[in-house]
Amino acid sequence: MKTISFKQVESALFNLDSMRTKLMNERDEAYERAYEAFAEKNRELSRKLGDEADEIQARVDEVEELLGRMRGGRVTRKEWDRIQELVAERQMQRYVTCLNNGMNERTAAGAFED
Repeated sequence: MKTISFKQVESALFNLDSMRTKLMNERDEAYERAYEAFAEKNRELSRKLGDEADEIQARVDEVEELLGRMRGGRVTRKEWDRIQELVAERQMQRYVTCLNNGMNERTAAGAFED
């Protein structure tokens, strides 16, 4: 297997941690909305939002597992490929956020450099 550079490892760690934080915020918001729907006696919406939060939690668990493997220094090729998918997803999310907040494309492209 090809050697992964220090920069690639640092980028992956940064982006996985960023993805985990983003997902945890989304999960907490979904649980909060589910609680509010439950308090308003909208059981169906509450259940749907709770299920959504559970799905997000599954993604948080996946990212945390990959972070642990990265910090341990040993990942399989399949894990590295999945890490790269998550890194690309997070970078694209940051890029879109930058564009939506009025940055020009050249400046927003900095999201792909970390």
